[in-house]
Amino acid sequence: MSYQNPQILYFLFAIAIPIFIHLFNLRKHKVVYFSNVKFLQEIQSEKKKRSTLKQLLILLSRILAISAIVIAFANPYIPNKNKINTENTFIYIDNSFSMDNLSVKGRLLDNAKEDALKIIENSKNTNQFWILTNDFSSSENFAKNKEESIKYILSIKSSSKVRNINDVINKKTSLTKEKSTLFFVSDFQKSSSDLSDFLVSDSSKKIVLLPQEKQTNTNISIDSCYLKNPINKNGNTTSVFSIISNHSEEKLEDLVLNLEINNKQKTQQFFSLLPSESKTIELQFVLENKTINKGKITINDNPITYDNNLFFVINSEEKININQISESENKNLKKIFDSEEEIKYESQFINQLDYSKLSDQNIIFINELSSFSSGFTNSIVSYINNGGYVCVMPKIDADIETYNSFLSKLNTDLFSDKVVSKNKVSKLNLNQNIFNNVFNSKKLKKDINLPSLETYYKLRRNKKTIKENIFTLENNDDFLIFYPKGKGGVYLFTSPLSSESNNFSKHALFVTTFYSMAINSLNTEQLYYLVNTNQNIKLSKTNPEKQNIFHLKSEDIDVICDYTNTNEKSFISTYNSLQKSGFYDLYQEDEFMSTLAFNYRTSESKTNQFSNTEIENFISQNNLENIKVISYNQNLDKQLENINKNTEFWKYLILLSLLFIMTEILLIKTLKS
Repeated sequence: MSYQNPQILYFLFAIAIPIFIHLFNLRKHKVVYFSNVKFLQEIQSEKKKRSTLKQLLILLSRILAISAIVIAFANPYIPNKNKINTENTFIYIDNSFSMDNLSVKGRLLDNAKEDALKIIENSKNTNQFWILTNDFSSSENFAKNKEESIKYILSIKSSSKVRNINDVINKKTSLTKEKSTLFFVSDFQKSSSDLSDFLVSDSSKKIVLLPQEKQTNTNISIDSCYLKNPINKNGNTTSVFSIISNHSEEKLEDLVLNLEINNKQKTQQFFSLLPSESKTIELQFVLENKTINKGKITINDNPITYDNNLFFVINSEEKININQISESENKNLKKIFDSEEEIKYESQFINQLDYSKLSDQNIIFINELSSFSSGFTNSIVSYINNGGYVCVMPKIDADIETYNSFLSKLNTDLFSDKVVSKNKVSKLNLNQNIFNNVFNSKKLKKDINLPSLETYYKLRRNKKTIKENIFTLENNDDFLIFYPKGKGGVYLFTSPLSSESNNFSKHALFVTTFYSMAINSLNTEQLYYLVNTNQNIKLSKTNPEKQNIFHLKSEDIDVICDYTNTNEKSFISTYNSLQKSGFYDLYQEDEFMSTLAFNYRTSESKTNQFSNTEIENFISQNNLENIKVISYNQNLDKQLENINKNTEFWKYLILLSLLFIMTEILLIKTLKS
């Protein structure tokens, strides 16, 4: 037990006053003479015992009354082990986009700010406050007084950044090691909050949770968009596919999805969504005569609006560069690509090869070479490592050792024996990328006519490489395999394309296969990127005459990006630099390079949150005595007072003192001498 005013206990010496009066009561007794002494002595003896008992009881009641009064003024109490440390107070206000949701009291973020202000108002003027938000800005690293804290809280706005519980606790720990209390004001969204993070918190540090309870669970989000055709030509009809999700438990009807291209309304689609349904919606439009087309998909939905817009950029008129390297040009390949406007086809002979052109190619077809020089091999390996695609077609009378030496550098399977026997292709891997949008289903008809082979090479498996079978023969040998290599890869045929070896060049799949190879080799720029993510953005081109200083600019911001160069590829990074979604122009120094679109992450779109009951059950099950929960529906001031309240006894002591005084009065009046 402790005392609020222990110095008052010195007044307990006051109990000596009634004791002194009792011991030194010098009243004179009057002597009365009686004729019969015998009877008088008996009466005197009886009265003396009663008087002594009475005086002792009165003395005891006075001592107890004085003691009770003195101890009451000393204010004894039992300290509250869970009392909040008010000297170092941390207040974390979750200002993520989910806090734009509504409660019965209004917007969650506004309610959170009001609760934070009440916490400050209930604290002493000498307290130090750290106000934390999802931004983790440098100004939040320093303690503030009451006035500064109130001003900072009122200036808090919604942020695109998301912090989990562990992030906040670690941030608090990094700022001070002293005793402190963390007020955690959040909606505790399930998508971003893991209650198990509280298990690793320091049990000596107090944490007070203030869950913000939303009123409804309604939200629609535009999750992503994509194009099926990587080649987009001005004047052609293009389709963009957008994925929309309903995060509510209600069916939503008569929704409208709008598409703008270069600030012009292009089309809109009406649709409906079942509860918790996601739907892909196609939006068709005609590309304008521009190299860069800025698109924006929008939907009307409240109160959470950050995921109602999706920005993207389409670069048109991009051609696929294809190079055939051979000793004698394959005319069938030339026929496929030579007439295509979106493809730039070129053929080179191995003895007249211009190595400077290799790095500009999207895919290189190596057709029936007899030998491979070390310089050529090293150039092809470097080209693949930088994200290029290569297709190797063997010679009909190939030197197996020469080819295996080359293939080992490419890290593929190797040739073993030459097989001269009629075989037929029996299996197609329809899940491989070159068959995207080729067949209506993932199953082929049993009577479909597939290519047949007269001559091919069996393969010796290289267990250190990953491969994807594309064409497989009836005897389970391979005809065409793909080996992914980073952002590029190697296609390997086991048979030449000559008519003496197979009829593949006359089959309908011939054009489809090679055209799909060309399409998949096109490393198109992403339609959009995400803010607040640690991602590297590959630069499609740079100016070697300028310094590698890259800017991202919009109407109200100019950010210098981090630049890196890996394997002869250039990248920029924007982590923590951009906070808003929209379009940004990329510059190298003062030269315009391209336009990039950035969007918010949609992790906050799922508005499911932990309820007060779920949080309290978790705390009780894990015996987290240092963590308290303040109910959203109760008075915050009273709950803060109850948390800090000690067990006091002064009221009981005052009642006891009155009881002892009443006892004294009753003793004096009722027990007569």
